[in-house]
Amino acid sequence: MAKLKVGICGAGAISELHALGYERDERAEIVAVCDIDEDAAVRRSLDWGARVYFNDYDSLVADPRVDAIELLTPHYLHAEQAIKALEAGKHVSMERPIALTIEDAGRVLAAAEKAGKIVQVYEPCLYYKPLLDARNLIDAGEIGTPTGLRISAVIGKSESGMWDFESLPASASWRFDPKKVGGSPMLYDVGYQAFCIALFLIGSVEKVEVWRSETAVGPHKLDAPTVAMWKHFQQECFGVLDLTYAPERKMRSTYFPLELHITVTGTRGDVQVTRSSDATSIDPPVVLRRNNRRVTYGQKATTFEDSFVRATQNFIGACLGDEEPLLRGQEAKQLLVLTLAYYESARRGRPITLHHG
Repeated sequence: MAKLKVGICGAGAISELHALGYERDERAEIVAVCDIDEDAAVRRSLDWGARVYFNDYDSLVADPRVDAIELLTPHYLHAEQAIKALEAGKHVSMERPIALTIEDAGRVLAAAEKAGKIVQVYEPCLYYKPLLDARNLIDAGEIGTPTGLRISAVIGKSESGMWDFESLPASASWRFDPKKVGGSPMLYDVGYQAFCIALFLIGSVEKVEVWRSETAVGPHKLDAPTVAMWKHFQQECFGVLDLTYAPERKMRSTYFPLELHITVTGTRGDVQVTRSSDATSIDPPVVLRRNNRRVTYGQKATTFEDSFVRATQNFIGACLGDEEPLLRGQEAKQLLVLTLAYYESARRGRPITLHHG
């Protein structure tokens, strides 16, 4: 069977997690690496056994050996880079978001449809097995009718230095430029992820309201603490995200120092999910509470990187025609709409109502 030949554009820290799925799947191989930093491109190409490296994106897109491109670039580049790759006949997997505007998201989807290629917006939380287990419990009626969803997100300090906002390298300063990041620093890392979880576990959202504060981190400001609230569409179920920055909390993690506690409450009970990059976390990944009983599932939590591997393997399967992508471009566009509503509510200081249909 012919392998899917992949070119990775963006050789920063997150690329290590994205590369794992290709390295562990015999159906694919990394054949090219692209980064404007030549040293980073060379280092990663050696790490992954790539045949070639590039310093400019056009050369990567023009390489006939590349079947699919993984975009790990700043947000403001996503739409144009995805369109260019699709027009060249490449499949595309990209980090969130699909674009910074609804119009550009539409252009990406149109290019994918015209090219007949897969476009996937990477969202590893959807491939976290405990979250899938929680969805199955909810669908089976174990907690009754869902009435509330709470997502508590804590950003700490990592041993790896990732997300060390007080001493970011100049190459990462785009995260604090509203025009390049598409709003505020954590908007697409935590806010987007929260809405992704909400849509997956409960369903569509009709109204969003956000209270946002800021914390000084070096020369920049981080959009935390923040609280977001929303109402789900045509059902009496409400959601809450509380985002906290805890710089004095150290997490033993080689990845992003982020911990999520997700609780869905229903008329019969509740189910809780923990997703943490902290290796010292001892919380069970799934807890079901109902009728004075507490049942835990998956006593040994899946490792943080496992969900990245499964997300990549889903993309490989979709490109080869073996399966459907779990998060399609159209769903990514819907998530973009919700995230933009989140940002507008925080900016204007009032609720934002979404139109359906």
